[in-house]
Formats: sequence, C-alpha cells, structure tokens
Amino acid sequence: EHVISIQAKSTLDCDINMTDAEYTSLSLIPNVVESLRTSFNDGITLPYSYRIQQLKNLRKLVSENADAIIRAEQADMYKRPRSELEMTAVGFVLKEIDHLVANLAEYMKPTAVPEAANLGKGQLVQTPRGVVLIIGPWNFPTNLVLCPLAGAIAAGCTSVVKPSEVSANVSALMQKLIPSYLDRRCVAVVTGAVPQTSALLSQKFNLVFFTGSPVIGKIIATAAAKHLTPVVLELGGKNPVVVDDAIDLDKVAEQIAEARYGLNCGQVCTAPEYVILSAHRQQAFVQAMMKAIKRKFGENEKMSAQLSRLKNRHHAQRLQTVLRENREHIVYGGDCDLDELYVQPSIVANADASTHIMQEEVFGPILTIFPVQDVYRDAIRVLQSYPKPLQMRVYSDNQRFVQDIVARTDSGGVSINSAVSHFRVEGFPFGGSGWSGCGRYHGKYSFEAFSREKPVLQAKL
Repeated sequence: EHVISIQAKSTLDCDINMTDAEYTSLSLIPNVVESLRTSFNDGITLPYSYRIQQLKNLRKLVSENADAIIRAEQADMYKRPRSELEMTAVGFVLKEIDHLVANLAEYMKPTAVPEAANLGKGQLVQTPRGVVLIIGPWNFPTNLVLCPLAGAIAAGCTSVVKPSEVSANVSALMQKLIPSYLDRRCVAVVTGAVPQTSALLSQKFNLVFFTGSPVIGKIIATAAAKHLTPVVLELGGKNPVVVDDAIDLDKVAEQIAEARYGLNCGQVCTAPEYVILSAHRQQAFVQAMMKAIKRKFGENEKMSAQLSRLKNRHHAQRLQTVLRENREHIVYGGDCDLDELYVQPSIVANADASTHIMQEEVFGPILTIFPVQDVYRDAIRVLQSYPKPLQMRVYSDNQRFVQDIVARTDSGGVSINSAVSHFRVEGFPFGGSGWSGCGRYHGKYSFEAFSREKPVLQAKL
C-alpha cells in the first residue's frame, strides 16, 4: 500500500515552486526538532534491530517508488535521461543502503583498547551523534538526501531532512514518502526555502550535513558554529585536469567529454572544470575534444537525447553570460537557447589566472583550457594557486610526475588516467578538502560521519 505515484510534467515549466501553503510552517519547526530530540533521548534508535528495519524500510521506499522518483526528477529538470536517473537517483541509493545493511553489525561493534588493560577494560564505543539536519541540493535531489539519511539511520541518529525547494517535485515526493515508510518519531521532513532553512539552523543540532555550493556552505558553517555544532560540508570547486605531453589525447578527450558534458549537463560537483596542458598540445586537444563531443551527441547536440538541460532559466542565463564574457576564446560551441534551457557543449581556450571564467565554478557544459609553457614544470604551481578542489584528474604514465602532484597538492580525491570520481568507487570515502568541503561519507564512512568513537574505561574498585 506504500507505492506512491506522481503526475510528471512534460512542459518546459519544470522549475515549479511549491507554494508557501505547502511549506512547513515556521512555527512548527522548534517542536519538530524537540520531538526528535525526545525520541533520541528515549533510546528508540539505538538497537541494531531497529536500525536494520528502518534501513530496509528506506530500501522499500526507493525500490517500490523508483518510477515516481525518476519522473519527479525529470519533472524538475527538463530532458534528464532516464538511464542516468536509474543509476544516480535509484541505483546508487540502493547500493548504499545494501552496504550498510550487510555491514552494520560489524560497524557497531566496540573496539577493544589493549593499552588500557593495566587500568581496566578499555573500549571505543560507537555512539550516534544525536539529532542531525540533512540539507539536500537540487542537482541530485534524491541521492544526496537519501544516502546521508541512510548513514544517519545506520548510526542511530534521529534526522530532519530538508530537501531543496528548487527541486519542487522531488521535495513534495520526499514529503509524502518518508513519513509513509520511516518512523515519524525519528525522521521528519521540513520543506521550504530560506525562511525554513534559517529557522532550522537557529535550532540546536548535533550535526549538520549540507550538500551545495561553497558560498552557502560558509553560511551553514557560520550558523552551526553558534551552537558549536559539527558539520559535514559536501561542496564543489574548480576541478582540474592535468594532461601531460605524452598521453593519448583522443583517449583523454573521450573520458573528459563524458565527465564534463555527459552527466547532468555538467551540473555535477565532481565534473572537470579546466584542463592544464602544455601550450603546444592545446590545438590538438581541442580537435580531440570536438571529435569526442560529436561521437557522444551527434552533429547536432541540441537534438541529442543524451544531453540534459540546465536547471532553470537563471542558470541558463548565467552560463550565457559566461560565454559572452569569453566569446573571443570560444573555440567550440557557444550556442544558447534560454527558452529550451539549452547551452551547447562548449570549449574556452587560452585561459589564464586573470580570466574571469577561472575565478569561480562554472557548473555547466563549458570546459576551459589553461595552457602553460611546460606542464611538467608549471602544473603544480597552477594547482596550488587555486582553492582545493573536490576532484582532481591527472593523465600521465610518468609516475614521478603523478606522485609529485599527489604529494604536493590537495583535493577531495585524485583519479589518474581515469575520469571516474571517488564518488563512484565502493570503499572510497567521498568528501572535499578546504574550499570543497569537510567531512566524508559513503559506505562505512557514512556510519562514521553520523557517529563518534567514545572511549569507555571500566575498572574494578
């Protein structure tokens, strides 16, 4: 009886805002948080059996409503390919839940501390953080809410889930589904915009988990600091690609075209933003990229079913401005259709540190090329001059060069001769560093994100 369906919209008016009447009343928010705190203090979420059952219920939520979830995401983002959403909105979430169900008993076990033997019995006991706030983004609104929620449930926390109001259909669906499948005493959904988020942040939580931009991340961290509340910030940044002088450019271009343009039209926090290579390789790389784009999307990218659209008119106009500001350096693409929320896969060449496009995250289907005189000598200098990115990619078979980059720079993760981000690798933690975030999750790291090891010493009198 749990299965819920929605009416997906097929028009371009897909960035629909829920009305204020459908948003959570500001006056209810303190009571919501206090009720969750009471449930946590009563120990409802502590037993292994309870956590496992709630994780299984969360899995049912996703599996029984997969089609509704996909259609909600498509209604929120025009022309989002179904195959992409089957992977990101459904498959990844089920994989995360399955991992936690399979390994939760092991994760919950106390760890013996033999060094304490002369004083008594020493253990590190896994303790849930308490009442947590999960604030989701609009680009992957299901995955980046339900995966953290799975970690919170596994760790034994009670949770407030705040979906992005920009993804109105997914937000409304989560508002219906979560109370239908999960224990309402321990998980609550708050919908709304800035007023609701501000009201939530004024409350005392034991952890705030936020996914979004660094700009908003700083606001979240500032609000949390007033309560000395720890945060997990999953942010973004300008993700670099380093291409050396010997690597096969056609193979690199194939991977970068997929990573930059293929998934959600580049509206991905791990997508490559700019390419550092020696200047004498720039033209050859541009040609390789053009061929790779054509292979993926055909002669007319606008007609391709594989190319998503921008989130809304605001973002399409923002990228149109970026292209206009850099029109002298566009070597491929540049076409925009605001009515269709379309921006053509584009390449901007000959960028340097003073170029405006290099000052902030593009977050869309525009790839920038940053040529240097000698990539082996100059790449690290360029990398060190920018805030730490979420994902770095290095294409080189020169182990000394690769090891030098890994040792002398920092980022959330590094992929060598691969465009696959650490987000997709089971066993890797996912998270940023500095400007690109703090904290990490996925798999056992999700359990650890929402819990802490508490030292317990038991002695005899």
